[in-house]
Order: sequence, then C-alpha cells, then structure tokens
Amino acid sequence: MSASHHLYVHVPFCRLVCAYCDFVTVGGRSADIGRYTDALLRELAVRPAPGELRTIYFGGGTPSLLSPEQVGRIVEGARDRWRSVALDEVTLEANPSRREAPDWAGLRAAGVTRISLGVQSLRDPDLVALARGHDASEATDAFTAARAAGVDNISIDLIYGIPGQSPADWREGLELAVALGPDHVSCYALQLVLEPDEWAAPPRPGALRWRRRLAARQDDGLAAGQYALAEDVLAAAGYRHYELSSWARPGREAAHNAAYWARHAYTGIGAGAHSYDGAATRSWNARDLDTYLAAIDGGTRPMAGTESLDEPTRAFEAMALGLRRIDGVERGAFAAEFGDDPLHRFAAGLADDRVGRLVEVTDVRLRLTPAGRLLASEACLAFLPAVPA
Repeated sequence: MSASHHLYVHVPFCRLVCAYCDFVTVGGRSADIGRYTDALLRELAVRPAPGELRTIYFGGGTPSLLSPEQVGRIVEGARDRWRSVALDEVTLEANPSRREAPDWAGLRAAGVTRISLGVQSLRDPDLVALARGHDASEATDAFTAARAAGVDNISIDLIYGIPGQSPADWREGLELAVALGPDHVSCYALQLVLEPDEWAAPPRPGALRWRRRLAARQDDGLAAGQYALAEDVLAAAGYRHYELSSWARPGREAAHNAAYWARHAYTGIGAGAHSYDGAATRSWNARDLDTYLAAIDGGTRPMAGTESLDEPTRAFEAMALGLRRIDGVERGAFAAEFGDDPLHRFAAGLADDRVGRLVEVTDVRLRLTPAGRLLASEACLAFLPAVPA
C-alpha cells in the first residue's frame, strides 16, 4: 500500500441542520467552535503521524464557520505533527449562504487550496424543496466571491432526484452550474430512506417526517434519467467523469477522495471521524459532540470503536471502492495484493447474468457498465465474502 497519508477534520457545526443530511452535525452551538478547535489540536497532537501527509479535508457540518485563524492553526498543527509533508490539496467545505459568508482570502492565507461549495442547486424551486438556507443568487455570489479572492480550485455539489424536479429542471440547473465554471462537480441523488445502521446520527423527529413525506413522491426511474443527463451535459462541457458521483476538469480530480477509493491510510479527527491504517484496521471517534469534548478534556482519545478487516473483507472493499472509479479495478493490481485474479476469485458472482450486465470485464480491468453505474450497490453483491455454512 502507498506510504501517503491523509487527514480528515470533521467540523459538525451548522447554522441550520438540513433535514436530508446524514452526517454528524449539530445546530445552534457556534459558541463551542473555539473549544472544539482546541480539542481537535489536542487530539491531533497524540495521534500517530505515519507516512507522508498529502491532503487535508475539512468536512462537516459547515467547516467554513471556523475562522481563518482557526483553520490555519489546524493546518499548521498537521504540518508540525507529520515529519514528512507534501501537501497536494487542502479542501474546506463551505455553505453559500450570505449569513455564513467566510473570509475567502483569509482561508487561502490559512492554507486552503480547494473549496467544496454546497450549492445543491442553482434553481430556487429546488432549494425551497430541500429547505436550504440560501437561494440561487447567494450560491452564485459565493462562487464569484471565492474566485475573486483567488481560490482557483472550486468544487460544487448538486442534488438530483428531488421530488417535483423534472428532467428539464435538472438540465437547466446543470447548465447554470457549468456556466459558473467550477473545476469539479459532484452530483448526488437525494437519499431519503436509510436503514437504521446507515444513519451517522439519529434524525430529528421533524426531519424524519419531512424525509418520509418527500420519499413518497420520489421516482427512481426519473432520477436514473437525470444521472444519465448529467453524464451527457458535463461531458459536453469538458468535465471527465472519473468516479460515480464526480466530474472534473483535467487535473482537478479530488485527491483526498481518490485516496479513500484507493484505500490509502487516513487519520480522522473530530466527532464521528473515521480512521484507517491502510492495511487492516479501521477505527472511529464518538459521534456525540459532548462525549467527544469530555474525552479530550479528560486526556483520552474519544474512540468509540475499532475493527480488524479480514482478507475476504479487504478483497471485497478493494472491489467495491475500486469500482466507484470509472476506470474500475485493474486485475493485475488486485492479483498482486490478494494473490488471485478477481475474475477467478469472484467467478461465481460474476457468472450471474444480471451481474454480467452491470460489470464489464476486459483483459486488463473490471469496471461498471452504464447500467452498473446506476446499480452499483447491486453490482457489488457479486464480490461479497462467502458466508460460512
């Protein structure tokens, strides 16, 4: 595995918690941001710092609620912690609301090189349906302000599958997004129904009612058509589809996210953050903010759990994460790590006719077909470890 290392910093604070959000977030606790920043630095100081640090990603929540000074302290803390640092990318997620407008130039000076802007849509009807805290003009203004401040690598998130959103509406939103000129575009299907073990944090009762109400109006077939439309519109605009939900201009692929898909080692700090040693051990922090802070104040790591991945599970994850990339999984690379060609190891699953329509096999690689990109979870069932009798 690669000696590169990657740092994820979870910032759970939000001015408003979106009803569709599945991440570890808290609303109305901005007074705790300073204390939380100190806690992040204290956690960072006691975590191992292996390999060469290549990327930092501030995710949330709304990391742009941190001041540039607070962001800068964390970036410098990471630089000080790692003996070997060759930062290719420092990403920070931001909301486009005017009430949350950050100091873009200050964030640049603090070390941020890439902004991921939670636009979600450039159409006001979509934003109203999602109960977002900004309108389309605010999203445009935020993008323009970040560019004017010299941020030359901006990604925007878009959501499709919104009840009431027609194919023409989605095309209009895509074209408005392309007109802004982002360097990277992520398109996510609105996911409203989750299994109990898929929640990062239990939803509020009002949010759960909202999700159930909208879910009754969702049309999976319409969402599939919208995904295909995104492929066409973004390709025509010069964006390369390199991962299931990600499109980028040449050289602007998300380096931090690519490390996840390649199963490189990463450290996660903050409430609910996960870590992976790049080999066989995964661990995660307590999700609850107060539990996290209390652990740090008590001088202990706020770890909530750990797991060791056996060889069949690692092989499955190599396929499931690798197939997220449009280029797929190289058979030779898999064989070098696991001692067997995936075509042989997973022969039984791949023999299923339905799987054959979802996964393309070439002399060099396995990759999802266009239909498989719509049914990736189903395609990955072919690579699940066998359950002992």
